[in-house]
Amino acid sequence: MHLPTGTFVLVSDGAKALLLENKGDNDLLDLRVVQVIEQDNPPAREQASDRAGRFTTPTGGKAATEQTDWHDVSEERFLSSVADATLKVVSQATPANLVIAADPRSLGKLRPMLMDSGSISVVAELNRDLAHQTIPQIEEAISGA
Repeated sequence: MHLPTGTFVLVSDGAKALLLENKGDNDLLDLRVVQVIEQDNPPAREQASDRAGRFTTPTGGKAATEQTDWHDVSEERFLSSVADATLKVVSQATPANLVIAADPRSLGKLRPMLMDSGSISVVAELNRDLAHQTIPQIEEAISGA
């Protein structure tokens, strides 16, 4: 994939995000870190404090309510903050082009948050988790896409 100079690349998963900018030309990527956002998100079993709630059904039986997945809630909040931070930086650029590289779950959550803004143009999406890769590995993955 060829990216013009000034194109931003958002690499994210549910706990780490890198916002990068291409300082190279169309043929040779030179991604530079603009912002790093991380959060500690332990598994849901470590965040829950009690078992699922119980209630009496209309027929007199007992039933359990579904337990809240705090890990998932934390991940949603994190991705929302990543989208907000990305919009602040990318919308100030001209042109405001963005490539998103994320795992399938995060990509599905980030896509509507970033595309509905109208202030940026998402030029490509990579359905890959590259958040814990080095910059050269990210450049290689994007160049090969």
